[in-house]
Amino acid sequence: MKKLLVAFDGLNYSPSLTKYAIEMGKESDSLVVGVFLYDLRYTNLIFTYAYEIPATLAYSVDKIERDDEKKIRASIKAFTADCEKAGISCKVHLDSGVPLMELLKESAFADMILVDATTSFFDFGEETPSAFLKDLLAESKCPVMIVPTRAEEIKNVIISYDGTESSVYAMKMFSYLFPEWNNKNTTVVSVNKGSSNHLPESRNVKDLAARHFKNLNFEILNGDVADVLPKFLKKNKTNSVVVMGAYGRSALSRIIHSSMSNKVIKELKMPVFITHQ
Repeated sequence: MKKLLVAFDGLNYSPSLTKYAIEMGKESDSLVVGVFLYDLRYTNLIFTYAYEIPATLAYSVDKIERDDEKKIRASIKAFTADCEKAGISCKVHLDSGVPLMELLKESAFADMILVDATTSFFDFGEETPSAFLKDLLAESKCPVMIVPTRAEEIKNVIISYDGTESSVYAMKMFSYLFPEWNNKNTTVVSVNKGSSNHLPESRNVKDLAARHFKNLNFEILNGDVADVLPKFLKKNKTNSVVVMGAYGRSALSRIIHSSMSNKVIKELKMPVFITHQ
């Protein structure tokens, strides 16, 4: 990995997200780009209803925007100071527009996006993951890693493998982006509905994974994937990142993979690496 986008809600700076970014930037010698997103919600309100908003409300909106600008500047200052202190290369992009569209545009020119699991651009207690994150996962032009609000060192890698091309692709992309992590404890976990110990494309996946990861083992689980996989991840979540395949291209893939990813992000609060072809 050589270029990492770190997506911030410009009004809600996340020190833990910066901590994750700095560690990854150090280990990979990457350019870390802080993308500070601001949705212009109040500006749009003024322009849309310019002839209907009372002068007092218009003044209040203007004041809110000035306060927002101060928050964004403070966030950028904190980010750059942390990066400079850590000695990593960093840049700042301030994207004022529709947050999702701005980030998707930048994703075509990056190796990966790093984003906080709680990122949202609504003030009304939106659930986790937010609509913004769900759309980002489905449409991003590069892999996305969603991290919890509490940062911890990543020591273990758990790869969710179901024999599909998307799960193999996710495994390869993770290895390509993090070659410096190939000596971490790595578990490829697969789930069978019955009692079989069958591993899909066993020889092929073992040949591939063994060339990418030095400390590798395989775990076969039995039962309903929606039940046994989250339980396994919960038991092994400490200092771990989980690698998952396509969030959704086809309708079926979207239903299966997005529901599982959502559960991991919301309930387990562990880093999740997701990509699609």
